[in-house]
Amino acid sequence: MGKIERCFIMLCKNDTEKECLERNLFGDMAWRLRFLEEIRSDDAGFLLNVSENELLGIFVARSKAQLNIEPDAWGGRFPAQVRVQLSGKAQRISNASDTLRKIGIELTSLKSGAPVPKFAVYDKEIAEKILAHFREPVPIEKKAAKREEAEPVISEKLRFENVVGLHEVKKFIKERMVDPIVDLESAQKYYLRLGGGVLLYGPPGTGKTLVAQATAGEIDAPFVELSPSIIRGFPGDPEKKIEELFQGLLSKPRAVVFLDEAEALLATRDSQTSTVMQRITPVFLAQFAKLSRQRFKPIMVMAATNMPWGVDNAFLRPGRLDKVLYVGLPDKEDRVSLLGLFLQKRAKDCVEPTLCKEECLSELSEKLDHYSGADIEQILDEAAVEAFNKKKPISRAILDAVIAVWPRSVDDNQLQKYREWGKKYNRSF
Repeated sequence: MGKIERCFIMLCKNDTEKECLERNLFGDMAWRLRFLEEIRSDDAGFLLNVSENELLGIFVARSKAQLNIEPDAWGGRFPAQVRVQLSGKAQRISNASDTLRKIGIELTSLKSGAPVPKFAVYDKEIAEKILAHFREPVPIEKKAAKREEAEPVISEKLRFENVVGLHEVKKFIKERMVDPIVDLESAQKYYLRLGGGVLLYGPPGTGKTLVAQATAGEIDAPFVELSPSIIRGFPGDPEKKIEELFQGLLSKPRAVVFLDEAEALLATRDSQTSTVMQRITPVFLAQFAKLSRQRFKPIMVMAATNMPWGVDNAFLRPGRLDKVLYVGLPDKEDRVSLLGLFLQKRAKDCVEPTLCKEECLSELSEKLDHYSGADIEQILDEAAVEAFNKKKPISRAILDAVIAVWPRSVDDNQLQKYREWGKKYNRSF
């Protein structure tokens, strides 16, 4: 096989596997064609037999996905087809769902209950991980007997459930951006736009980056972080790097590109004194517009800023960062959860038992009103250092002493400034 840029996994059952192999053809339902169009000749292909929970490979695409390459295949039931060719010796992996989970592929269930990948097409990183499991070929004609395997090591991906609080923010992103990508059939029927842009704004340390990372985890997509360092270089270099980055995104099945410190990358034009920024702004606008024209391309652009008033209005128009979400300070319930989370990271004998009781956590939470999640984590870290130096468990007295001298990251004037900016865009605060 040549250079692999992506792979695809298509499905069969016992009654359709033989025809797939005899015809060198994979098939799917017609409505799926739009989402199989990412497949290119020479991409690595795998066939998942859901009846046996076995992954067959390795195949190579010899055509793009199209309708009715062979109209009579499978009695016309699966007209979205890809011509494939077996590469090397035929191989088969048993307990395929465990293997796919182990390498980080999110699975969903068919109506029959069979576990299958959420998506058909994956990028180079996933392709290489799957290929690494095809080392000991087993002839497809002679199925290997199923055997017990060790429990897989599930690779961790950040999900919304791992992000404390921010319920409204997560709910909005899930309903507007994640669910259409996961439920592609319904999204196509309703002609929904996949992907899109969102600006996450609010005080520092409230979890904006975590939300973006969890969004990537929810759709099983690579997380591409873009920092202000991209604008460094000789004249013309930043523009070239930005164009290449966005062009690369178009080759991915799914992606979340994250612009950190958006006020630096997407600065208002009346505040730009640098000729570099004057050149960068039109390039970003053009690339956002290009992505917007890809209506069914599941690529999200997520930007985060502590200073939303520093972002040029042109980036907040339809087709760009047209969803604006406030990521605020944790409420009392979330502060209790954060305290519990950070305390649980320490060994039990390093924390006084009474500190983890609900009443104590609630009292501490009251004292931490208007503190950010990052503030709370730092306070626990400082308390841990104090306890370590005294060779004692972290106690209420140590925590109270740290809280008493630890300043808040955000004052009331800053919060009011976020409120006023949010009203301008008719967003809830």
